[in-house]
This record gives sequence, C-alpha cells and structure tokens, in this order.
Amino acid sequence: MQHGAGDEGAGDRVQHRAVGTAPRAWDGPVRELGTEEFVVVVADDDPVAAEDDDRVPLAALAGRDWVHYAPGNGLAEVLDRACAEAGFQPRTAVRTEQTAAAPLLAAAGLGPALVPANLIPPGFPGRPLRPDPPVRRLLTAYTRAHPDPLTNAFLACLGEGLRLTGPATPDGA
Repeated sequence: MQHGAGDEGAGDRVQHRAVGTAPRAWDGPVRELGTEEFVVVVADDDPVAAEDDDRVPLAALAGRDWVHYAPGNGLAEVLDRACAEAGFQPRTAVRTEQTAAAPLLAAAGLGPALVPANLIPPGFPGRPLRPDPPVRRLLTAYTRAHPDPLTNAFLACLGEGLRLTGPATPDGA
C-alpha cells in the first residue's frame, strides 16, 4: 500500500490519500479501482517451476520458507491470510519492506513470494505462477477529506490507466 500526503506545509489544507485496501472503518471517500491479482514467484530452477502448469496449489508450498513482507506492509496480511485459507502459516526466509524487492528475492532463490501480478515485467528472470486458489483483493483510492478537482482528475486517470494484472506466465497469458 502506498500512502501520500498533500502539499507539505499547507497546514489545515493537507489531504491524506492512499491507494490500497481501504481500512474497515474509513470515514472518508473511497473509490474502487479494480481487483488486484496476485502470483506466486519462484526461481526458474525451483521444482514447482519445472511443472508444465502455470498454476501452483498454495498448500503445496506449505513446507517452504517464504519471502515475506515486513509487518507494516499491507501485503504481509494478504500473504498470511492466503496461506491460512490454504491451511498453513508461512515460514519466513526473509522479510522485505519494499514490495518491489519480493519478486527479485524469490527469483534469486530465497523462497516463494506472493506478489501483485502487475509487478512482473515481461522477461522477468523468475517464474510467476498463478496461485490455486486465486488470490485477489479490491484495490481502492481513499482520502480523509472531500477530494478537490485535481485529486478527482488524478483518481479518474488512475482508474482508467491502472494495470492490476500482469504477465503471470512467461507467455503473458
């Protein structure tokens, strides 16, 4: 989840904005951006990468050490919840605060990582696999104050141009 603040030094006019999963008790405006899809990334030489299928049952990775997220990263909860629904608690090989580092650490062989599919560029050196069951979350933009016209325009552009899926397999399918 990315957090941002409006103009620094603007005093009472500062607007707090965020993109991610809106908090449960959020009292400000929330705009749905779409459904974010996740993939499990492993190294190319990982045994599950050798399978012909582009899907991997999460339960099949129960005994593995995972690339996990730092407790302050909202994706830590996404990984923990997905694994719990698959019947296990992920063991941690390493934690990262930076979401973009997780697929790189997984591609380097530190363990599987659950990452947003849109982080995986074409030609990525690891192997992205679709988790079974699928892992998705509603992505929103939210703000504390009523958005000004510029913020509304930004949200409209964000909603139109946001890519929430990615090349989840080597062929981009």
